[in-house]
Amino acid sequence: MLWLKLGWRNLWRNPARSLVQLLVISGSLAFVIWIQNISGGTYEKMIQDAVRSGSGHLSLHHPEYVSERLTEMFFHLPPAQKLLENNPAFAHTLARLHLPALARSSRENTSVMVMGVDFGAESAVNPLLGGKRLVGGSMPEEGSRDRAYLGLKLAEKLRIKVGQKFVVMFQDFSGEISSKLYRVSGVFKSGVTQIDNTMMFVDRRHLATSLGNPDAVHEVAVVLKDMHQLQKQVAALKTARPAGSEFGVFRWEETSKQIADTIKMDQAQFKFMIFLLFVLVGLGTVNLLLMSILERTREFGLLQSLGMQKSRIRQLIFAEALVLGLTGSAMGLGFGSLASFYTWYHGLDMTAMFAAQEVAGLLFEPIIVSTWNWEWMAGLSLAMIILVLAASIYPARKALNVNPAEAMRVF
Repeated sequence: MLWLKLGWRNLWRNPARSLVQLLVISGSLAFVIWIQNISGGTYEKMIQDAVRSGSGHLSLHHPEYVSERLTEMFFHLPPAQKLLENNPAFAHTLARLHLPALARSSRENTSVMVMGVDFGAESAVNPLLGGKRLVGGSMPEEGSRDRAYLGLKLAEKLRIKVGQKFVVMFQDFSGEISSKLYRVSGVFKSGVTQIDNTMMFVDRRHLATSLGNPDAVHEVAVVLKDMHQLQKQVAALKTARPAGSEFGVFRWEETSKQIADTIKMDQAQFKFMIFLLFVLVGLGTVNLLLMSILERTREFGLLQSLGMQKSRIRQLIFAEALVLGLTGSAMGLGFGSLASFYTWYHGLDMTAMFAAQEVAGLLFEPIIVSTWNWEWMAGLSLAMIILVLAASIYPARKALNVNPAEAMRVF
């Protein structure tokens, strides 16, 4: 305790310089902690939005569908439903069909992606079917045979309005070209260019019947109540899946690979930023301690001439660095926690940054709420303390190399 008191007093021999260094240490740590918690919230939000409009936290597909995306790679729904039923970890299970097709109105024609869904179940999860995306008409009711829900740009390309008819041509499971007449029930605007230009939703059961198999699905998306249960649930489903099943079990990282890659790249950039910031803090700390020691060269020479061991002098310098690191890290942890609390409580509106609300081709709601990554926060604080201690090694060596007689004569 005595050494810490001495370190504290030595630190404040030059208050201005010590205060600046404390602010650098605490400010850098607070910024990194806040950015880490904001990034965690951003990643979580990206994943949640991706699984709601995409293929869920986990999903069932034909084993080769994720890589090939061919219409004929379907599986039968009843065995999958039996595997998924009565699982308390599942919030929603959504059966879907995905079908590339050609849409033709009386004026224009264009390629489209038809998505067969159960509107009742899907509207509770999928943000594309939420009321605030609707710009005209209404969402089709469950079981609507000939009603379609179109992206705004697609409706404009086809030059059709709510209530008007158009034809969708596609290849069914037998390889034959089929066509089906639809009427526009509603028009939505997501803000994602690709979705608004090509996407249309229709009733899954009637689309499956038109394809030639009323039980056919391309995916069953599963949204979990707790995303941290993902690994456990995937392992359980793979174990429970009967041998020779038509479908495989996939994680969201496999079905939403663009989002997963975006997150990995951003995490790598964040770690590099931390490295650079810590290097700058380390250099500043070396400079502070070195100047402090050079100013006290005569003092260290006098202490050695009075018989103080070099190990004691080293301990004195390390105590000064430890006090600097502990104080700066405590301040940084406090400031970072306050900033994180604000964005956790109030959220951070990033609409200006993500004006198109699009990330990796998927819908993204840019209202971010911080998460609390306590392990990272503690780890960063400890790393800062270790960094400051490591930065004191060179100044300590300079102090120990002082010749007592030379120090007394020159300084």
